Amino acid sequence: MNATMLAVLKENPAPGVTIKQIPIPTPAKDEVLVKVIYSSICGTDIGIYDWIPWAQGHITPPIVIGHEVVGKVVEINTSQDTTIKKGDLVSSETHIFCNTCYQCQINNRHICENMDLFGIGRNGGFAQYATIPLKTTWKNNPKISTEAMSVQEPLGNAVHVITKANVPGKKVLVVGLGPTGLCAGAVAKAYGAREVVGINRREYRKQVAKEMGFDRVESEIGTQEFGTFDAVVEMSGSTSGIQTALDASRIGATIVAFGIPKQDISINWGKYLINKELTIASVFGRRIWETWHQVTELLLAKKVDLSKIITHRYKLSQFNEAMKIMKSGECGKILLDPS
Repeated sequence: MNATMLAVLKENPAPGVTIKQIPIPTPAKDEVLVKVIYSSICGTDIGIYDWIPWAQGHITPPIVIGHEVVGKVVEINTSQDTTIKKGDLVSSETHIFCNTCYQCQINNRHICENMDLFGIGRNGGFAQYATIPLKTTWKNNPKISTEAMSVQEPLGNAVHVITKANVPGKKVLVVGLGPTGLCAGAVAKAYGAREVVGINRREYRKQVAKEMGFDRVESEIGTQEFGTFDAVVEMSGSTSGIQTALDASRIGATIVAFGIPKQDISINWGKYLINKELTIASVFGRRIWETWHQVTELLLAKKVDLSKIITHRYKLSQFNEAMKIMKSGECGKILLDPS
């Protein structure tokens, strides 16, 4: 094994990244070392690249970024019993839990009170090798395609969102068609929604949504459809998207919030939450490990086809070019090949 590897680092507290050779990491106690096969770019990575305030508050450079990954286990450093073996194809759950806090004790490990984040609070997967805590290492089913393995996190987010929305037999609106929003529509159809409508202004994303099985895709919802949706999943985090979610929801509907706003949001509390008696839920990540099992079931049953949202592939060394396409919005999911 070479002593160094190519990696994408947030090396300085400023916009941009550094792509360079660094030492291959050694797994600490109860960690695995994986040889990365694919990683994929997330919307969070855009914020890190641009060094937005959220990133400034969560990242201490220098750090290897990237959290959506699949790789082959090449080393295991543990004395505990584990089903993980050398040669296994694994992915990383981004939310690294402590297993001792109140939330962990009540099986809410995905919102651990002492959470660390792979590729954000510690070195991540935009590299040729990565270390992952054994407790957040997911052993993939080998029947799933390797490319799909690398984008299970956004699908998992969508599964958690749609599960909370309780969509069987319902008219569902998906606000915002980034990769997770696209997955949300496909999951809603797989879970028995009566009709799934998507909103996005970009023609590229609208076309991908149709391929993913949405019944309709619109640039916006007309006033004639206000108050007609049983469930709305807000995936954009935009002020206009949140307002649309509130207007589109029928009395007694459920809204699930996933998109993160860039500024504080003001709403008419009485008009929407009280008069409409809305149920508003939210999602931060995937339930560990329930959501991952649901994702596996959907992929094995071919109820969701992730190949339709994987639209671009780049070498890891082409990261800046890939990020330019990602920021344009003229893409679905972008895979990075570190080989």
